[in-house]
Amino acid sequence: MNELVNEILKRYQPPFMVIGVTGSVSVGKSTFANNLASLLHQENLTASVISTDDFMMSNDTLLAAGIFEQKGFPQTYDLNRMATVIRDFKAGRERIEIPLYTQELADIHPTQLQTIMRPNILIVEGVTALRLPEDVLDFKIFVTADLVDIKSWYLSRTLQETALAKNDPSSWRYQYAKMPLDELSDLVMKVWDTTNQTNLDHYILPTKSLADVIVTLNGQHDVQKITYNK
Repeated sequence: MNELVNEILKRYQPPFMVIGVTGSVSVGKSTFANNLASLLHQENLTASVISTDDFMMSNDTLLAAGIFEQKGFPQTYDLNRMATVIRDFKAGRERIEIPLYTQELADIHPTQLQTIMRPNILIVEGVTALRLPEDVLDFKIFVTADLVDIKSWYLSRTLQETALAKNDPSSWRYQYAKMPLDELSDLVMKVWDTTNQTNLDHYILPTKSLADVIVTLNGQHDVQKITYNK
C-alpha cells in the first residue's frame, strides 16, 4: 500500500483531489478505501470516504420505475447528483449534505442526511464509482480478487449479517434469519448469480479499463499485486 500512497502523493495537487475506488460486490472496497484514508492521514492529509450507495435511488423510486430488481446496477443511481457534489467541492465549497444509505433499511434514509466537510482527498467507493464523468475523478482504482474468494466473502458476510438480525424485526434481514442454513445459503448464492454476477459482468468489469491502478487482493484481503494501467 505504501507504493500506492506514494503514487497518490505524486499526483495530488492541493487543495483537493478525488479518488474513485470500484470493484465487485463483496471484494472489500469499503475496507480498502478506509485503509487508504488512514494511510493518507499519516501523511498529514485529511481524507474522507463516501459511498456511491448514498446516491442510490430510494426503494420507492425504484419500484415506481419498475427497476427494483436491478438495484445496484448503474441505472439505479443518481450519478449526476454525485458528480454535482464533487464539482461543488472542486469549486471550493467546504460543506455539503448528502443522502444516507442504511444497511438496516437497505434503502436511503427517509429523513436523515450526512454532512461532508471538504477534505484534502475525497475517496468515492462503490460499484459505480468509475462511471462518474471523467472530469470529477483525479485517480481511479479497481480492486479485484479471485472470483472464488469474492463469492465466499459474499456468502460469509451475508450469513453473518443475517444472523445478527435475528432479534431485530426492524431489519429487512429479519425475515430470513430463521431459515435453515442450507436454504439460506442457496438463496444467497441465487441472488449472487442473478444480480451480483450480472452486475459484475455487464457493468463493473467494463470499467476496469478506465482505472489508473488495478489492486489485486489475496484470499486474506491483503494487497497481493498493484498494476498500473497508464
